Amino acid sequence: MRASTRVAVNTSVQYLRTFVSIIITLYTSRVVLANLGVEDYGIFSLIGGVVALLAFIQNNLSRTTQRFLSYYHGKNDQAMIVKIFNNSVATQWIVSILLCGVLAMLADVLLEHLVNIPSGRQSAARCVYWLMIASLFVNLQSTPYLATLIARENIVYSSIVQMVDALLKIPVAVSLIWISDNRLEWYSGMSFLVVSLNFFMYYAYCKSKYAECRSFSFRSFDRTLFREMFSFMGWNVYGTACIFGRTQGIAILLNRFFGTAVNAAFGIGGQVSGQIGFLSSALTTAINPQIIKAEGGGDRKRMFRLSEISCKFSFLLMSVVAIPAIIYMPTLLKLWLKDVPEYTSMFCIAVILANQIDLLTLNLNTANQAIGNVKIYSICINTIKILTLPVAWYVLHLGKNPTAVMAVYVIFEALCAMSRLVFLHITVRLSVKQYLRNVFFMVIPPVAVNILICHYVSTYLTGWMFLVTGCISVIMTGAVTLLVGLRPDERMVLEGLTGRIFKRIKRCG
Repeated sequence: MRASTRVAVNTSVQYLRTFVSIIITLYTSRVVLANLGVEDYGIFSLIGGVVALLAFIQNNLSRTTQRFLSYYHGKNDQAMIVKIFNNSVATQWIVSILLCGVLAMLADVLLEHLVNIPSGRQSAARCVYWLMIASLFVNLQSTPYLATLIARENIVYSSIVQMVDALLKIPVAVSLIWISDNRLEWYSGMSFLVVSLNFFMYYAYCKSKYAECRSFSFRSFDRTLFREMFSFMGWNVYGTACIFGRTQGIAILLNRFFGTAVNAAFGIGGQVSGQIGFLSSALTTAINPQIIKAEGGGDRKRMFRLSEISCKFSFLLMSVVAIPAIIYMPTLLKLWLKDVPEYTSMFCIAVILANQIDLLTLNLNTANQAIGNVKIYSICINTIKILTLPVAWYVLHLGKNPTAVMAVYVIFEALCAMSRLVFLHITVRLSVKQYLRNVFFMVIPPVAVNILICHYVSTYLTGWMFLVTGCISVIMTGAVTLLVGLRPDERMVLEGLTGRIFKRIKRCG
């Protein structure tokens, strides 16, 4: 399969998987809440949240493994690929034992002193806690196999596993209707079995299909490679911690100055932005392995070009949803929520706008990871994000309202986006002029036309008619991009891809 076709297929499958997951999550969360009750559902969410705080370590382990595997796939170095995979499996065992061991030792402290468990439910909470630890352990073992699938650009199979995971949540949730006693323990146990099945599906498939997954041995553990991968992961964790710290820090500041009602509005803003962002994340997941492989193969020009394409189309894909959402935000919130907290619309718009700005250069992060210069990058770029906090505190100290805090948030996101360009220009001579020509100036026409038309249409179409405006947004962005928003090489790839699709349709007909 050609690279362009593979990206198109992988992106489409990611869209389907995310859409299915969202629909199922909305349904099952309602069923689970209705059958567990508010108290037990709160226990499950609380304890799950305590354990989930460590999930970002798993994500960074996966990204680190995938980066090294993709890099050496680009070099066609099978011996190194086997060594990286074996080192990753060994690392998962070490990290799993350490993390789960610490959580086990903290069980009494967490359950008896740090969290407030209703009287009579301590036993159930303890059962949930141990099953959550077991789920974390199994999830960590899945990491090398998931990273292998992504490095091999087999997004189709990984998406199938994730859709199976989502689909299995339906019978697990519905089964609560027929369980009369110990529903919380049953639901936690069934959730653990689903996680275990996911691991088995990853393990069995990779073991049978990929040579590097068949011959694991602790004897192949390489301390030098481990230090390199662990350092890479550590600086990625620092970047993730800066993002997480900024979000939670702003939530704490808003709570201290304005109370929990503003926290609810801020939390809703994050949820809305996360749901809209799935369009862009689907493309980046599909194209990132090719960016890293290009650098591993010594083709830095292609690596930068793929990064430009990823940034450009991620931005455009998110804009087709973000622009109508921003215009209709008060209406959308009223349709979704019964009582809309004050400032909710402003928070949603600000977070979406900040994410949209970030996407203009976000995949330059992948380009830098492909090069391997993560330490200085993390210090220079991700520290900018955490610096949002002291400035936000100062703004609040001056007596400003939450709108001023979110203005600071957007400004610092813009500074971070610009800093990526400057950093890569200084370190590896990325052409800022070429990047602006290929990305920034090419997205202005479709986005400007989309804003004007959606704003005009919104004066006539209200309420649920925002769905029509959304369709218009897709059509106009696509049309203007085709007319004036494509570089010659992008147009050639698109024409070749559509030509192959039409040929296959004719064959089927």
